Amino acid sequence: MRIFIVGCGKIGQTLAQQLVAESHDVTIIDTDERVLANINNTLDVICYAGNGASYLTLRDAGVQDADLIIAVTESDEVNMLCCLTAHKLGARHTVARVRNPGYFEQLYFLKEELGLSMVINPELAAAQEIARILRFPSAAKVELFAKGRAELASFRLPENSPLIGVPLSKLPQKTGLRVLFCAVERDGDVFIPDGAFTLRAGDRTYITGATDEMAGAFRRMHMLTGRVRDVIIGGGGRITYYLAGILTKAGMQVKIIERSSARAQELVSLLPKCTILHGDVSNHELLLEEGLSGSDAFVALTGLDEGNILAAMYAGASGARKVIAKVNNPNLVQLIRDGRLESIVSPRDITANRIVAYVRAVNASKESSNVESLFRIVGGKVEVLEFHAAGEGAYLHVPFKDLALKPGILVACLVRNGKAIIPGGLDRIEPRDGVLIVTKDHHLTALSDILMEQ
Repeated sequence: MRIFIVGCGKIGQTLAQQLVAESHDVTIIDTDERVLANINNTLDVICYAGNGASYLTLRDAGVQDADLIIAVTESDEVNMLCCLTAHKLGARHTVARVRNPGYFEQLYFLKEELGLSMVINPELAAAQEIARILRFPSAAKVELFAKGRAELASFRLPENSPLIGVPLSKLPQKTGLRVLFCAVERDGDVFIPDGAFTLRAGDRTYITGATDEMAGAFRRMHMLTGRVRDVIIGGGGRITYYLAGILTKAGMQVKIIERSSARAQELVSLLPKCTILHGDVSNHELLLEEGLSGSDAFVALTGLDEGNILAAMYAGASGARKVIAKVNNPNLVQLIRDGRLESIVSPRDITANRIVAYVRAVNASKESSNVESLFRIVGGKVEVLEFHAAGEGAYLHVPFKDLALKPGILVACLVRNGKAIIPGGLDRIEPRDGVLIVTKDHHLTALSDILMEQ
């Protein structure tokens, strides 16, 4: 596909790396020639210096021949105008990053007029992910699939777990678990486990199952913790605004600590159900005075990754039951993956994953078994993809025990008639099923890609 990325910030660079790795023809447009020069030295892309909202810039760069244009500059207005202009010039699909709550709410009304194929709000997406984790504090991460009917959860296996040393094929009989273990990270290695695989203490484990089965699964694993009732949030930015709204609607008590006096005053009027404090989360005495040691959860959402990590680690050491930090820098994420801080949220990665999923769906549109959603787990080493099964295909109606899957691919869940199914050897994919695939292969674009070549 011929793809244009307007805006070469953190998200733009991440997208460029992923899309080049998937063999797309990528052109980057940005006003900063120094940034473009650095990108041009590291990636096989075409760089074009200019204003991405300018008709002349877009026309001269060749946007009229684009399969997709992705506008991810720091300005919502530039992103929307860029997509509108590109659409009028002839670009087939357009994606815009829009962060302002006011714009985002009205974009659904204006989406067709602006010619937008997809709108992504990184802060809202991050807030929704954090809210899912707080709903299930036993897990380090929780993702929803099939419109909320199935979940993927990750956790580190404790020393006293009843699962240790038991082959996975024996767990349903021994523990009553009705979930599937779809990935395990151990000592830097990644496994897509089979039935003979046995778990060890300290394994970072990923499971899938029906949403209504997850609580029971954590209870049987002796890992179910109490419901989160009060949350302290460090930082009062856009993610906090969205998150606080979600949590208060769920009946949680929310306390926000914001460094800027002006922003704190603004939040008082925007979030009347929350307690807003003017202060700095690096002030440990303030955190303790506000009940950190007895809180159900602490979420670090300041604009500084390092500050979020330190505040979250202090909160965990001080007795906060659940700790979450926003970290965008991939190098920092890798450094702390083996530490006590398990729940990390990256708006940049969430945004990139959703856009890459959309790109794969467009690229595979001829098959109609498109990618519905995509998530990267185990530090990006494993992908979890949700497909919608087409009406035809060699993967249909064949029992899984007879289906010739490529190595390193696992069918983790089926969704049929609104019900999530953990598949066994006699189950099979039927037309219109939702199909959850776990794989180390980062190039699946259609459901047929899971099969061995004949």
